[in-house]
Amino acid sequence: MTHNRFLRFEDRIQHLVEGGFARLFAGYLHPREVAIQLARAMEDGTRASQDGERQVAPDVYIVRLSPRDHAALLSAHPDLAVALVDELVEMARIGGYSFAKTPEVRLLADNAVQAHQVLVRAQYAHPATETGVMKAAGEEVLSQPAPKAILIVNGKSHVPIERPILNLGRHRDNDVIFEDIHVSRHHAQIRLRFGKYVLFDLGSSAGTLVNGHPIQEAVLHSGDIIMLAGNSLIYVEEGQETSSDREDGSTTKPYVPLDTPTEQDVTED
Repeated sequence: MTHNRFLRFEDRIQHLVEGGFARLFAGYLHPREVAIQLARAMEDGTRASQDGERQVAPDVYIVRLSPRDHAALLSAHPDLAVALVDELVEMARIGGYSFAKTPEVRLLADNAVQAHQVLVRAQYAHPATETGVMKAAGEEVLSQPAPKAILIVNGKSHVPIERPILNLGRHRDNDVIFEDIHVSRHHAQIRLRFGKYVLFDLGSSAGTLVNGHPIQEAVLHSGDIIMLAGNSLIYVEEGQETSSDREDGSTTKPYVPLDTPTEQDVTED
Protein backbone atom coordinates (compact mmCIF):
# COMPACT_ATOMS: atom_id res chain seq x y z
CA MET A 1 0.00 0.00 0.00
CA THR A 2 2.89 2.37 0.80
CA HIS A 3 4.40 1.76 -2.62
CA ASN A 4 1.07 2.42 -4.33
CA ARG A 5 0.57 5.68 -2.42
CA PHE A 6 3.53 7.54 -3.92
CA LEU A 7 3.20 5.82 -7.29
CA ARG A 8 -0.34 7.21 -7.55
CA PHE A 9 0.97 10.72 -6.90
CA GLU A 10 3.62 10.33 -9.60
CA ASP A 11 1.10 8.89 -12.04
CA ARG A 12 -1.27 11.82 -11.45
CA ILE A 13 1.36 14.35 -12.56
CA GLN A 14 1.60 12.62 -15.95
CA HIS A 15 -0.75 15.22 -17.46
CA LEU A 16 1.85 17.89 -16.63
CA VAL A 17 4.41 16.03 -18.73
CA GLU A 18 1.97 15.89 -21.61
CA GLY A 19 1.33 19.64 -21.52
CA GLY A 20 3.42 22.79 -21.35
CA PHE A 21 5.94 21.18 -19.02
CA ALA A 22 7.19 19.01 -21.88
CA ARG A 23 7.84 22.04 -24.06
CA LEU A 24 10.16 23.49 -21.42
CA PHE A 25 12.55 20.56 -21.66
CA ALA A 26 11.98 18.96 -25.06
CA GLY A 27 15.30 18.28 -26.77
CA TYR A 28 17.34 18.84 -23.60
CA LEU A 29 16.06 16.65 -20.77
CA HIS A 30 13.42 13.96 -20.46
CA PRO A 31 10.34 15.88 -19.23
CA ARG A 32 8.95 12.98 -17.21
CA GLU A 33 12.27 12.47 -15.40
CA VAL A 34 12.37 16.16 -14.43
CA ALA A 35 8.76 16.04 -13.23
CA ILE A 36 9.34 12.87 -11.21
CA GLN A 37 12.48 14.30 -9.58
CA LEU A 38 10.57 17.45 -8.56
CA ALA A 39 7.63 15.38 -7.29
CA ARG A 40 9.88 13.09 -5.25
CA ALA A 41 11.70 16.04 -3.69
CA MET A 42 8.37 17.65 -2.81
CA GLU A 43 6.87 14.50 -1.38
CA ASP A 44 9.96 13.42 0.57
CA GLY A 45 10.20 16.84 2.23
CA THR A 46 6.53 17.32 3.07
CA ARG A 47 5.72 17.69 6.77
CA ALA A 48 2.57 18.21 8.82
CA SER A 49 1.70 21.80 9.72
CA GLN A 50 1.90 22.93 13.34
CA ASP A 51 -1.86 22.54 13.75
CA GLY A 52 -1.68 19.09 12.17
CA GLU A 53 -4.39 19.93 9.66
CA ARG A 54 -2.28 20.41 6.50
CA GLN A 55 0.64 18.83 4.71
CA VAL A 56 3.22 21.55 3.99
CA ALA A 57 5.69 21.07 1.14
CA PRO A 58 9.23 22.51 1.00
CA ASP A 59 9.37 25.94 -0.62
CA VAL A 60 12.90 25.96 -2.10
CA TYR A 61 13.86 23.57 -4.92
CA ILE A 62 17.52 23.40 -5.95
CA VAL A 63 17.79 21.93 -9.45
CA ARG A 64 21.31 20.89 -10.51
CA LEU A 65 22.07 20.43 -14.22
CA SER A 66 25.16 19.82 -16.30
CA PRO A 67 26.74 23.13 -17.41
CA ARG A 68 25.81 22.46 -21.05
CA ASP A 69 22.17 21.67 -20.29
CA HIS A 70 21.99 24.63 -17.89
CA ALA A 71 23.25 27.05 -20.55
CA ALA A 72 21.08 25.61 -23.31
CA LEU A 73 17.89 25.60 -21.24
CA LEU A 74 18.31 29.15 -19.97
CA SER A 75 19.12 30.34 -23.49
CA ALA A 76 15.91 28.76 -24.81
CA HIS A 77 13.79 29.61 -21.74
CA PRO A 78 15.20 32.55 -19.73
CA ASP A 79 12.15 32.40 -17.44
CA LEU A 80 12.51 28.66 -16.78
CA ALA A 81 12.73 29.06 -12.98
CA VAL A 82 9.50 31.07 -12.93
CA ALA A 83 7.76 28.53 -15.16
CA LEU A 84 8.84 25.71 -12.85
CA VAL A 85 7.31 27.51 -9.88
CA ASP A 86 3.94 27.37 -11.65
CA GLU A 87 4.42 23.64 -12.21
CA LEU A 88 5.31 23.09 -8.55
CA VAL A 89 2.13 24.86 -7.48
CA GLU A 90 0.15 22.51 -9.73
CA MET A 91 1.99 19.47 -8.33
CA ALA A 92 1.15 20.58 -4.80
CA ARG A 93 -2.50 20.96 -5.78
CA ILE A 94 -2.54 17.44 -7.19
CA GLY A 95 -0.87 16.00 -4.10
CA GLY A 96 -3.07 17.92 -1.67
CA TYR A 97 -0.10 19.87 -0.26
CA SER A 98 0.31 23.55 0.57
CA PHE A 99 3.27 25.94 0.81
CA ALA A 100 4.19 28.22 3.72
CA LYS A 101 5.35 30.76 1.13
CA THR A 102 5.56 31.04 -2.64
CA PRO A 103 7.99 28.34 -3.79
CA GLU A 104 11.35 29.24 -5.28
CA VAL A 105 13.39 27.34 -7.89
CA ARG A 106 17.17 27.72 -8.11
CA LEU A 107 18.80 26.41 -11.28
CA LEU A 108 22.48 25.56 -10.78
CA ALA A 109 25.18 24.39 -13.20
CA ASP A 110 27.14 21.51 -11.66
CA ASN A 111 30.12 19.79 -13.30
CA ALA A 112 29.34 16.64 -11.29
CA VAL A 113 25.99 16.20 -13.08
CA GLN A 114 25.99 14.24 -16.33
CA ALA A 115 24.48 15.57 -19.55
CA HIS A 116 20.69 15.06 -19.78
CA GLN A 117 20.54 14.34 -16.04
CA VAL A 118 18.83 16.38 -13.34
CA LEU A 119 19.23 16.24 -9.57
CA VAL A 120 16.73 17.99 -7.30
CA ARG A 121 16.94 18.82 -3.60
CA ALA A 122 14.10 20.47 -1.68
CA GLN A 123 14.36 22.46 1.53
CA TYR A 124 12.54 25.08 3.58
CA ALA A 125 13.49 28.75 3.19
CA HIS A 126 13.30 29.38 6.93
CA PRO A 127 14.83 26.73 9.27
CA ALA A 128 12.50 27.85 12.05
CA THR A 129 9.49 26.98 9.91
CA GLU A 130 10.95 23.60 9.09
CA THR A 131 11.73 22.86 12.76
CA GLY A 132 8.21 23.73 13.85
CA VAL A 133 6.70 21.58 11.12
CA MET A 134 8.93 18.64 11.92
CA LYS A 135 7.99 18.75 15.60
CA ALA A 136 4.32 18.75 14.70
CA ALA A 137 4.93 15.71 12.53
CA GLY A 138 6.68 13.80 15.28
CA GLU A 139 3.92 11.28 15.94
CA GLU A 140 3.52 10.54 12.24
CA VAL A 141 7.27 10.00 11.81
CA LEU A 142 7.44 7.68 14.80
CA SER A 143 4.55 5.63 13.43
CA GLN A 144 6.65 4.82 10.36
CA PRO A 145 10.22 4.28 11.63
CA ALA A 146 13.01 3.61 9.19
CA PRO A 147 13.96 -0.06 8.92
CA LYS A 148 17.39 -0.91 10.34
CA ALA A 149 19.11 -2.16 7.21
CA ILE A 150 22.49 -2.67 5.58
CA LEU A 151 23.91 -3.22 2.12
CA ILE A 152 26.38 -6.05 1.60
CA VAL A 153 28.58 -4.69 -1.20
CA ASN A 154 30.21 -7.23 -3.53
CA GLY A 155 30.09 -9.80 -0.74
CA LYS A 156 32.66 -7.92 1.32
CA SER A 157 31.74 -4.65 3.00
CA HIS A 158 28.70 -3.99 5.17
CA VAL A 159 27.26 -0.48 4.72
CA PRO A 160 24.57 0.56 7.24
CA ILE A 161 21.75 2.65 5.78
CA GLU A 162 21.57 5.40 8.35
CA ARG A 163 20.12 8.34 6.40
CA PRO A 164 16.97 8.98 4.37
CA ILE A 165 18.92 9.26 1.09
CA LEU A 166 21.87 7.05 0.08
CA ASN A 167 23.60 7.73 -3.24
CA LEU A 168 25.36 4.98 -5.21
CA GLY A 169 27.80 5.55 -8.04
CA ARG A 170 31.34 6.14 -9.29
CA HIS A 171 31.72 9.82 -8.41
CA ARG A 172 33.38 10.66 -5.11
CA ASP A 173 30.35 12.60 -3.83
CA ASN A 174 28.33 9.36 -3.48
CA ASP A 175 27.77 7.56 -0.19
CA VAL A 176 28.72 4.18 -1.71
CA ILE A 177 31.48 4.57 -4.31
CA PHE A 178 32.44 2.04 -7.00
CA GLU A 179 35.77 2.02 -8.82
CA ASP A 180 34.23 0.63 -11.97
CA ILE A 181 34.04 2.53 -15.26
CA HIS A 182 30.82 0.69 -16.11
CA VAL A 183 29.06 2.22 -13.08
CA SER A 184 27.64 5.67 -13.83
CA ARG A 185 28.93 8.62 -11.85
CA HIS A 186 25.51 8.96 -10.22
CA HIS A 187 24.04 5.51 -10.84
CA ALA A 188 21.28 4.90 -8.32
CA GLN A 189 19.75 6.19 -5.12
CA ILE A 190 18.03 4.63 -2.12
CA ARG A 191 15.39 6.84 -0.47
CA LEU A 192 13.30 6.39 2.64
CA ARG A 193 9.66 6.86 1.66
CA PHE A 194 6.71 6.19 3.98
CA GLY A 195 8.74 3.85 6.18
CA LYS A 196 10.21 1.83 3.29
CA TYR A 197 13.52 2.07 1.47
CA VAL A 198 13.00 2.53 -2.27
CA LEU A 199 15.69 2.10 -4.94
CA PHE A 200 15.75 4.47 -7.93
CA ASP A 201 17.85 4.26 -11.07
CA LEU A 202 19.20 7.74 -11.91
CA GLY A 203 19.29 7.29 -15.66
CA SER A 204 22.43 5.14 -15.53
CA SER A 205 23.96 3.85 -18.77
CA ALA A 206 24.20 0.24 -17.58
CA GLY A 207 20.88 0.15 -15.77
CA THR A 208 19.92 -1.17 -12.33
CA LEU A 209 18.61 -4.68 -11.62
CA VAL A 210 16.73 -6.05 -8.62
CA ASN A 211 16.64 -9.83 -8.44
CA GLY A 212 17.58 -9.96 -12.11
CA HIS A 213 14.90 -7.55 -13.35
CA PRO A 214 15.66 -4.05 -14.67
CA ILE A 215 13.95 -1.31 -12.66
CA GLN A 216 13.40 2.40 -12.64
CA GLU A 217 12.21 2.27 -9.04
CA ALA A 218 11.47 -0.56 -6.63
CA VAL A 219 10.54 -0.94 -2.97
CA LEU A 220 13.31 -2.98 -1.34
CA HIS A 221 12.66 -6.11 0.69
CA SER A 222 15.14 -7.97 2.86
CA GLY A 223 17.27 -10.29 0.73
CA ASP A 224 16.84 -8.38 -2.54
CA ILE A 225 19.90 -8.54 -4.77
CA ILE A 226 20.75 -5.28 -6.52
CA MET A 227 23.10 -5.25 -9.51
CA LEU A 228 24.90 -2.12 -10.72
CA ALA A 229 26.90 -2.96 -13.86
CA GLY A 230 28.04 -6.30 -12.45
CA ASN A 231 28.50 -5.07 -8.87
CA SER A 232 26.22 -6.82 -6.39
CA LEU A 233 24.56 -5.34 -3.33
CA ILE A 234 22.35 -7.36 -1.02
CA TYR A 235 19.76 -5.38 0.91
CA VAL A 236 19.15 -6.86 4.37
CA GLU A 237 16.85 -5.68 7.16
CA GLU A 238 17.48 -6.59 10.77
CA GLY A 239 15.26 -9.40 12.01
CA GLN A 240 13.49 -9.89 8.68
CA GLU A 241 13.27 -13.21 6.87
CA THR A 242 14.59 -12.90 3.35
CA SER A 243 13.00 -14.05 0.13
CA SER A 244 13.12 -17.81 -0.40
CA ASP A 245 11.40 -17.98 -3.75
CA ARG A 246 14.32 -17.13 -6.04
CA GLU A 247 14.82 -19.37 -9.05
CA ASP A 248 17.94 -20.97 -7.60
CA GLY A 249 16.26 -21.52 -4.23
CA SER A 250 18.95 -19.54 -2.39
CA THR A 251 18.30 -17.38 0.64
CA THR A 252 20.18 -14.77 2.58
CA LYS A 253 20.44 -14.98 6.35
CA PRO A 254 18.61 -12.33 8.36
CA TYR A 255 20.79 -9.37 9.31
CA VAL A 256 22.31 -9.55 12.79
CA PRO A 257 24.20 -6.45 13.97
CA LEU A 258 27.95 -7.04 14.02
CA ASP A 259 29.83 -6.97 17.32
CA THR A 260 32.47 -4.63 15.95
CA PRO A 261 32.09 -1.58 13.73
CA THR A 262 32.51 -2.21 10.03
CA GLU A 263 33.98 0.09 7.42
CA GLN A 264 32.91 0.76 3.89
CA ASP A 265 35.81 -0.59 1.84
CA VAL A 266 34.82 0.68 -1.58
CA THR A 267 37.31 3.37 -2.63
CA GLU A 268 36.93 6.74 -4.24
CA ASP A 269 37.84 7.29 -7.87
